[in-house]
Amino acid sequence: MNKKVVVITGASSGIGKEAARLFAEKGYFLILSGRNEKELEEFKDKNAEIVIGDITFEEIQNQIVNLIKNKYQRVDILVNNAGITYIQPFEKNTKDQVDRIVETNLKAPIFLTQKIYPIMVDQNFGHIIFTNSTAGKEPKLNHTLYSATKFGLSGFARTLRLEAKKHNIRVTSLHPGGVKTKLYDNVDPKPDISTYMDPKKVAEILIYLAETQDLSPDEVVINRMAK
Repeated sequence: MNKKVVVITGASSGIGKEAARLFAEKGYFLILSGRNEKELEEFKDKNAEIVIGDITFEEIQNQIVNLIKNKYQRVDILVNNAGITYIQPFEKNTKDQVDRIVETNLKAPIFLTQKIYPIMVDQNFGHIIFTNSTAGKEPKLNHTLYSATKFGLSGFARTLRLEAKKHNIRVTSLHPGGVKTKLYDNVDPKPDISTYMDPKKVAEILIYLAETQDLSPDEVVINRMAK
């Protein structure tokens, strides 16, 4: 099988869904993970395997890995895209929110990468992409939990990159600013996202980086133009 295989978490909306559409147009085999089955229905006839569930659950991670091993016998690109946020003063964050955001934004991508990384090592190629945030590069007001997880994810990616290069594996952190996604649907009060970036435009950059040959796009920051 010569077609490339891409895994995308958080593929039912936002950057993940737009990236899935673009990869599908290019003929990639897709393994898409998300919690909203209805939003992923459009991919069922596009060389895609759909894994419905919470990426923090090990059984969901194992379903993805089993598809790689048993159906495709290869994986070219892993896009760790799933994430959640809370935007509120630090003292209002609850223990459940701390646990939830750390599980989703930090532990899940680490554990999924840990399961897929050995496959890439054995095949001596691969590209791991983390959808991070500018909140993982600089502090933002009322983003204490979100920034903590994104800074942690950035540190993980930077350190993994040092090990991965000797196996011909690239590790990229993509740091977009505000994007018009469902990430903010459960934020109260919901911020005004009218000037935020189009997720398709960010996904186009992600695809470009994924297909860049013989270069290692280690960290890429995408900011909005001032309006």
